[in-house]
Amino acid sequence: MQPVFESHIHYTFDIPLAEMIDIFRQEFANTGTEKYCFTSLPHQAENGVVTYDEMQNLKGLYLKHVFSPNAHAFAGLVHPQQHPTSPAEQEALADNFLAQVKEYVKAGFDGIKMLEGYPSLVKAWNLPIDSPVYDKFYAFMADNGYPLLMHIANPQENWDIRTASADAIQAGRCYDSTYPTKSELTEQVFRVLDKHPRLTLTLAHFGFMSYDIREAERFMSYPNTRFDITPGGEQLLRMRKSWAEWLPFWEKHQTRIVYGSDFYAFPKDENWETSYQRRPKFLRQFLETNEEHNYLGEPFVGVKLPQSMLEWIYRKNFLRLMDIAAPIDLDYIARNVKALLAAENKRSPYAQADLQYILSHL
Repeated sequence: MQPVFESHIHYTFDIPLAEMIDIFRQEFANTGTEKYCFTSLPHQAENGVVTYDEMQNLKGLYLKHVFSPNAHAFAGLVHPQQHPTSPAEQEALADNFLAQVKEYVKAGFDGIKMLEGYPSLVKAWNLPIDSPVYDKFYAFMADNGYPLLMHIANPQENWDIRTASADAIQAGRCYDSTYPTKSELTEQVFRVLDKHPRLTLTLAHFGFMSYDIREAERFMSYPNTRFDITPGGEQLLRMRKSWAEWLPFWEKHQTRIVYGSDFYAFPKDENWETSYQRRPKFLRQFLETNEEHNYLGEPFVGVKLPQSMLEWIYRKNFLRLMDIAAPIDLDYIARNVKALLAAENKRSPYAQADLQYILSHL
């Protein structure tokens, strides 16, 4: 099994931290994953309600510490409960986001993950990703070559109940006219890049741009942009249907396509092995074989990329993006653990025990 460097790992399941670490170790070993990037998701939205997990950034930095020297971590911006509307308040929020990213750099994070382009968050916050409140943050990222991983939009078919999958409808990922359209969300990305063309920006899930290769080429026309290949809306299966058109794109941009599988520490239940292997197994079947397989009920034939391309996608592009992990400020972790221990109403039922665990294992 070829080793891979995983650029897109989450840890949102409610599992005690010590158990989560053990699960990750087993999953990494069983999937041939040798380097890791833990990505924070402080905010998520469902049915118009935004939830905030105060443990996400801290837990990600601690997981980097546990899995060092092979680990990296991306922080997430923490938003206020109510976004400001007056120019003075918006300026203060812009300063806050800038202060946050500077703090995360000093603490030892290697980049930033933005879920802010997710349709339900954009609607709930009424805050487009090209809002001026992000400009100072983007400028700092661009000026310092600090990598940004962004989720933007979702599969195109989710904007029509006639084409959205049953899973998407059940999960509340079917979008009516009260949501921004997919094309508007994508245009927001281009407006960000027009203002900050040197931004080191990776779009997760191929940016959900498998519907239009011209749009993907437009994104790649900026000097520091990348795609990651995390399965989402099964963009790769869509590309496979017109692979003669997409293969030259992959060949041209092979040094800017990053491996990632949306990896999780899944709960240790009867579905554990199937759950954690599903996406990595699919990616290997798609990229490494020319045989027929089945993914989520849909048959497909792998594209069997040459070994030289796999080297770029599986490992080299991760190293070009992040290389040596930033040193971690353990005092920063300890200070934040102690502050959270004193806070009330934490989201996770394991938060208090997890914080004690971190403090005793630094």
